[in-house]
Order: sequence, then C-alpha cells, then structure tokens
Amino acid sequence: MRWVRFAAIAAFALSAAAAGLAGSLASPGSDAAVPESAPESGASVEAGVSAAPDLTATAELRRSFMAPGAVAIAVTNHGGAPVEVIGVELVSDSFAPLGIQEFDARVPPSEHPRDLITAYGEARCPDGLDSVAAPSTAVLTVVTEDGATHEVEAALPHPNGTLDRLLSEACAARVVAAAVDVALGELTSAEGGTLTGDLVLTPLAGAALVVTEVRGSVLFTIAAEPAEGGAGEALAVPLGFDAHRCDGHAVGDAKQPFGFTVWIAIDGGDPVATPIEVADPQRDALWTMLDRRCDHDD
Repeated sequence: MRWVRFAAIAAFALSAAAAGLAGSLASPGSDAAVPESAPESGASVEAGVSAAPDLTATAELRRSFMAPGAVAIAVTNHGGAPVEVIGVELVSDSFAPLGIQEFDARVPPSEHPRDLITAYGEARCPDGLDSVAAPSTAVLTVVTEDGATHEVEAALPHPNGTLDRLLSEACAARVVAAAVDVALGELTSAEGGTLTGDLVLTPLAGAALVVTEVRGSVLFTIAAEPAEGGAGEALAVPLGFDAHRCDGHAVGDAKQPFGFTVWIAIDGGDPVATPIEVADPQRDALWTMLDRRCDHDD
C-alpha cells in the first residue's frame, strides 16, 4: 500500500499548491503580490485592459508641408504592436489651448516617427521678443490592438528649439503688428513678363522703420533694396517678382506659394521677420506670371 500513501501525499501537495496560487491572484482583501512594473507616469490605463503603449514625441518643423499655426508632433512607437492615434493636443503655457484635435493615424513600432500635423493656439509672450517656450506636453489619445483607449502624456524635450522658434516668430509678429501696417500694393507687368509692385509700410505709433531684406517663396523670387525712413515716415519699397521654380512637382506640391517675408527693424531694434499678406488680385497676377514665364499656358 506504499504507492497509495505516496499518491495521497502527492495529491494533497498539488491541491495545496493550486489553492495558494489562486489566492495570490484573486483573493479579495488579501495581500496580493505587487507587480514588479507599473504603468509609466503620465499614462492612464483602465482596469482589465492592456498597458498603455510606450510612445515618445518631439516637436518638428517640416517647412515644405507646414501651414502657419501648425507644428509636426513626431510620435515614435517603442512597443511591439501598432497603435491608432485618434487625438492629439499640445499642452503648453506658451500657447493658448485648442483642445484635442482628431486624428486617424496608425503608428507602427519603429525607430522612425510618424508626423502628426497639429495646430497650436495663440502665443503667450510674457517677455515680449525675449519669450521662450515653457515645458510642453503632447497628450495623445491612442487605441491599442485590443480596442482599449489610452491617454499618453508624452513630454516634449525641453528646452525646445522648435517651440522657441514658433513662439519667437509669433511674438515678433505681434510686436510688428502693433507698430506698423504692411501692405503689398498693386502688381503691374514689367520687362520680360515679370511683375513689379510696392511694399508699403506705414508706422502706427511714430516709429522709425528700416527694411533690411525681403524674401520670396519656393515658387517666386523677390528683388528688393534696403530702405530706411525717419520717425513716423511711411516707406514704399519697390519689389520685383519673377518665377523661381517651374517644374510641375514644385508647383503642384507647394504648400505656401505666397510665403513672402520682410525683415523690419523698428526704432533701431533688431530686424524682425514678418509675413507679407498677398491678396487675391496679387495672387492671380503672380499665377499668371508664373504660367507665362514657365510656358505653362496650353
């Protein structure tokens, strides 16, 4: 009967071990074992669903694809499965909140990030032209493969050169807008089918203005000479426009064909880059000139 006794002892030991294992997983009120790793700080996880994905983010400028008021939030997935990003929000004390912006973007596991072009709010300039971007976060709403929704707070690198640049440009534009009115006048035909027109700068508070440089865009060149006026004096800066790129790829893919910029110094200060607004009549004239100079007419 020795084998019977051995069998009974073995069965008892197996039963006890199974009971102990069940108790460590699910016993209510018991001192269950604490997992060795918990979800990262800044990521919310609902009970009973997958852990929040391992995502990081940076802020980037992709000039050929960027519209004013937008930044590329570049998201990298360090996990082992793809995720769907359904919402992005840039949270920063340096820009007014816009709330979650809807996306439908698949981000696979990769060392290469996926750019999510995200709008940012009005700049906050506590130190005027010397303002720098505060620590900022990209709040990502993502769906994992099991259908669970997670909110991941991905801290952006700080200091952040990209956000500093966007803030500096916005704050500078605000300073210029308060000091000078900038207007592009009527464009007229010139030699060889090019165009000319005046950029008129009118001081709003008696400032002395200096134009140091004017630049065109990916499609158009602008020729201009520096100009300087006395205190309260308006400036009319002659501009010459010509075609810069004629290939169909450049013309078809240009996101900011009229992204012209003038650098203006106010009362002896450093020159500030300021966008030039181009009204519809001037845009039509520039498109017509581009077609003629590039022989795009049918």
